[in-house]
Amino acid sequence: MEIPNLILEMESSPKVQEDTDQKIDPDLSVKHDDEAHEAKKTEEKQNATRASTLDTILKSLWKISFFRKELISSFTEDELVSEHRDFILTHPMESNGVYDFLVTILDLLPRWNTGYEHDKSLKSMFEVYEMPKKMCNRCKTDTEYPLELAYGLLLIANSLREFKANSFLSFYYHVKTTLMLPCDKEGCGKRNYVERVINTLPSVFTIALEWENNETEEEISATTSVLATEFDISEIYKYEGDSIFTKYRLVSMVCLCGDQYNCMAYENNRWIRYFALNKEVIGDWNSVLSSFLKLKIRPEILFFQNVMGQSLV
Repeated sequence: MEIPNLILEMESSPKVQEDTDQKIDPDLSVKHDDEAHEAKKTEEKQNATRASTLDTILKSLWKISFFRKELISSFTEDELVSEHRDFILTHPMESNGVYDFLVTILDLLPRWNTGYEHDKSLKSMFEVYEMPKKMCNRCKTDTEYPLELAYGLLLIANSLREFKANSFLSFYYHVKTTLMLPCDKEGCGKRNYVERVINTLPSVFTIALEWENNETEEEISATTSVLATEFDISEIYKYEGDSIFTKYRLVSMVCLCGDQYNCMAYENNRWIRYFALNKEVIGDWNSVLSSFLKLKIRPEILFFQNVMGQSLV
């Protein structure tokens, strides 16, 4: 009576089942091997893409003089990219979006084991603390909401086109002025505009563009034509600080060209494109816009540096 039970246990084991399947279909084992091989290739490709994306983001960060000044005494550009990339890749990432990668990098900066005593200052360069405020036009009740931490703006490329904005600032102003909430005072309830207030200026302001995957040349042109190389942050937020340096200038970008990320940086009064191990001089801003259209390049992260920082570094 014990022998049948033993046979039943053996026949239900994975190894016996696999052998049985192979006798029925000799090609099954080959199929399993092919699937495992393809899965491995896919994983390797994803890892390579992730590493390449991180390299491009880090290179773009290095082109920001504020950021570079803090580390240049300890690292070269290549050392920063390789060491920081290896550190970041040891941490799990829940999303493959390039903006999510940037946020992950900024969140991990204070934990980067470099021996540098002021790691937190690197992250704080990009932080924007917004305080939403609302004043009721009817009862004059002021309402302040909790501080919100952001690293800049996240704009939808398609929305820019649909709004037909002549600049991203005009689009954001439209969004900002349509945000209304009812008064919190009992018995009032009048809807009022909400202002976003900042008291301190970030050293670096980030604008991220979220694209689809199938934009035409016309759509890319319509989106990138509203971008500018300079803006005043007081046009985005109500600034209540005392600095007179409220202007920001574009210094570098993380761009997607095909399935590869490129870094574009403003160096020596001209724009340069870095891709793979190559370097290409683009020229002035109009030439950059032309290259967006010609090569179907989509800028995804734009880094603007405070003009005071550019004059002091």
